Amino acid sequence: MELRHLRYFVAVAEEATFVAAARRLGVAQPALTRQVRALEKELGVELLERTPKGTRLRPAGEATAVAARHLLHDVDTAAERARGAGLGLVGRCVVCAGVRALGSGLVGRIVERVRSHYPAIELGIVEGALERQLHALLQHDADIGIGVPAPAEYPALVSETIDEDILDSVVISERHPLAQRPELRLADLADETFIGYRSDVAGDVMRAMYAEFARKRFTPAAIREYDDVFSVSTAIEAGQGWTLLHRDGAQLVSRGVKLVPLSDFRVPLPHAIIRRADERRPVVVNVMDVMRALMREEAAARHGRQPPPPLAPTNASSVAPALSVAPSAVIELRHLRYFCAVVDAGSFGRAAEQLGLTQPALSRQVADLERVVAVPLLERAARGVTVTPAGDSFVRSAHRIIEEVQTLGREVQRARRGAIARCVIGTLPTTQARRIVGTLLRTCAVETPELQLMLEEIASPEQPEALRVGRIDVGICHPVPVGTEEERGIDRSRLAVDTIDCALVARTTPFATRRSLSIHELENVPFLFPDRSFQPALYDMLFGQFERLGFRARVDDTYEGLRTIWQFVARGHGWAVGFASQRDDPPPETVAVPIDRLSIPWGLDLVLREDESRSLILEIADRLHAIGRDVAG
Repeated sequence: MELRHLRYFVAVAEEATFVAAARRLGVAQPALTRQVRALEKELGVELLERTPKGTRLRPAGEATAVAARHLLHDVDTAAERARGAGLGLVGRCVVCAGVRALGSGLVGRIVERVRSHYPAIELGIVEGALERQLHALLQHDADIGIGVPAPAEYPALVSETIDEDILDSVVISERHPLAQRPELRLADLADETFIGYRSDVAGDVMRAMYAEFARKRFTPAAIREYDDVFSVSTAIEAGQGWTLLHRDGAQLVSRGVKLVPLSDFRVPLPHAIIRRADERRPVVVNVMDVMRALMREEAAARHGRQPPPPLAPTNASSVAPALSVAPSAVIELRHLRYFCAVVDAGSFGRAAEQLGLTQPALSRQVADLERVVAVPLLERAARGVTVTPAGDSFVRSAHRIIEEVQTLGREVQRARRGAIARCVIGTLPTTQARRIVGTLLRTCAVETPELQLMLEEIASPEQPEALRVGRIDVGICHPVPVGTEEERGIDRSRLAVDTIDCALVARTTPFATRRSLSIHELENVPFLFPDRSFQPALYDMLFGQFERLGFRARVDDTYEGLRTIWQFVARGHGWAVGFASQRDDPPPETVAVPIDRLSIPWGLDLVLREDESRSLILEIADRLHAIGRDVAG
């Protein structure tokens, strides 16, 4: 498949006849017909219904047309971003934010400040703390981290401590008798279990805590260590122990727990910017400069110090002007594949050998691509090639476009078809999932205390692969609207029913006082939702419902992660869709307001491997189904 197949099909879909489409494209009608039939053959499905008056899109054709337009737009966007990336004014930078940065609103303020200084930079926000953050940086899934400094065992990462909190309060279940006291002393917790983090993911922090425990001659009754913040907070909500937090961190704790001051304990918790040691890209450097200035400014305000001088806004008009011809009109997939092969191989010679091409032919193809994009993508040297900042931006986009083309067939087929007692559960941060998992933890703590239940927060589209590779044993995720190839080897069953029928809005907005809303009242309010590539079927289903209601959502930016979206909603940056279960338990500082005529059946699914035979895992699945029925009841 080449991009021209998609260009030709889009023209036929929009013109509704082969004659008009051929005239628009400047090609012969028989050649156009052959190209469209070749696309149908490769996808294994008929896309068009031929009629005497022209053509009509079949259901699979409608899905293909949407995806094709999206892919062609991605090509144009990739070229535009690459041309600005060399200046550090345009490009993508991904920030992986920990719980403090999200819960305190720091991430929202960073986004606002970056937009004011570099409006053309695409800032991606992903959620992750501790080990997940370090992994995201090392795997180049994120460019900058905000959280505790990286341990010394990670020499490839550099941490710059900007500020620190003081751990001087206890987080404990609100049902615990100690939660009713106005203040606690360390000795009051001697009979309780301390919930902490594994030393290999938060070593410096945990060593400081345990050293202070020793200095105070305090020994917890037991210690449990988890991998991430979500597991710790869920265990505490389930009444399994206590942990430490800073006194002004009330906005970081979930419902069901309480923050109680600790009168005789203080340990500093550093707050740092983390990056890869070899990070040199201008766009990342510029974002770090903004973050550093903002965090120092806020730290100075908290401590009563003179703030540093602010950064001057940057004039984005220095970005290169737009191209006269759309790159998607001339770029083919082979250009992207060849360019990615050269970057991955590190030289034209090795890439040509892998591709079965001559080196001069490969060089010409890449040179043609650079002429279309109008910016150097590679630096040639005797020992090989390295990517320019523009090339680094473009290769990321090219890999994503190639992957989207490879998954196009699966999306089209979907549209047509309509040793130890330990269990790792992948789950979500939603109200319904939190209730189910919390009930499971409390039940198992009483009935099977020897069972180790580990929780990992994983986005719904990522859970099937996590099951296949053995990262988790059970998944609690949102439904997939239609069965997909990605579900191979996965057993999926409905766990609990819910409905998408609300708008999540900030508690401070006028909408928050309403009993219900017309969806058209939200047309000028930014809609906060993940990019289509995150879960194409859900995206198309939701926006299809919007279209049927005559509603055009205003999408200024896209975000990954429910917690990120909810935090932006709470700060008044826009609205997000909500579930019926959130009406009486919405995310912090938000309100769930019913939307008239919007009702999308949704809920939670339980996913397992199809060949799962371990009695422990099957028993946990049965327990979750029973809990899910109780929640629904």
